[in-house]
Amino acid sequence: MTDAPPQIVDTASHTADPGGNTRPPLSILIVAYNSRQYIADCIGSVIQHTAPGSYEILLVDNGTDGTEALIREAFPAVRVIPSQGNIGFGKGNNLLAGHARGDYLLLLNPDTQLVDSAIDRLLAFAQTQPGDAWGGVTTYPDGELDGGNFLTIPSVGAILREAFGLPGDQPDRAELENLQAPKQVSVLCGGFMMISRRAWDMLDGFDPTFLLYAEEIDLFTRMQQAGLNVWLSPDSRIVHDVGSGAIYSAARTRYKFTGLMHYARRHWPGVGALVVGLAYWLTAFRRWGTSAALGLVSGKHRARRAAYGPIVMQPGQWWNGYRGRTSLD
Repeated sequence: MTDAPPQIVDTASHTADPGGNTRPPLSILIVAYNSRQYIADCIGSVIQHTAPGSYEILLVDNGTDGTEALIREAFPAVRVIPSQGNIGFGKGNNLLAGHARGDYLLLLNPDTQLVDSAIDRLLAFAQTQPGDAWGGVTTYPDGELDGGNFLTIPSVGAILREAFGLPGDQPDRAELENLQAPKQVSVLCGGFMMISRRAWDMLDGFDPTFLLYAEEIDLFTRMQQAGLNVWLSPDSRIVHDVGSGAIYSAARTRYKFTGLMHYARRHWPGVGALVVGLAYWLTAFRRWGTSAALGLVSGKHRARRAAYGPIVMQPGQWWNGYRGRTSLD
């Protein structure tokens, strides 16, 4: 990812005129948060590798670092929706979807980059494979599959097994790395997923009470309950610099556990949420303890230990999920 300021790009020939009559099949939704450092790389790669006229880009900036102003100047054809503050990933995408005109919605993280025509292939797949949501594969910059590829609809049993270090329900890494043909899955990575407008409207988009993390798990749980079909295509791959290079930041880890606990309280209220919360704490304790030992020789584990420490020592930060909160400010 480059830190250099972007050159101003004329994108008028690449996206439909917001004031015109052309309605592109695909709306690309980007929720940014203090993304100035890398958002131009993301949008520039979309423009470079995606067929002109097939899409529109909509962006909302939840942050305060001037991302919105940069996009207005550098990419004038991007439809910038005025910010409503730090409302989170789910509500940000709900806002953008309300302005989108495509029959397909592609949710794209601002810290991703295309290296080829991955979006074109995913759209073509969606148009030929009956279903309701379609996704591709995301990798770290070094080519390793990122954790978003291994999301599943959770069960209490799987969460308890993970707490004790036993195998859960995650997809097999080797199988996914060697996947040659599309397959049906339960959950897609929220940072690179396409959903039909029909399915989105049926579900009313993301549950707005989720502010960050687990909102896509909740969405796909509701999709499964509604009998909708979800497909993963290994032919569409993009690079995802997860956490903008800070995979084990304390804030990111806290929000992740908060989101997971919010899901637990929404889907297993009462005793179920209590059991799951204790299991999450035990998982955090196990990871913190392991990294405390390995941190003597590993910088990665020192960062992991620092991220998990507050989860273990201050469970009140995440135990109630997002109850009572309407934004991340």
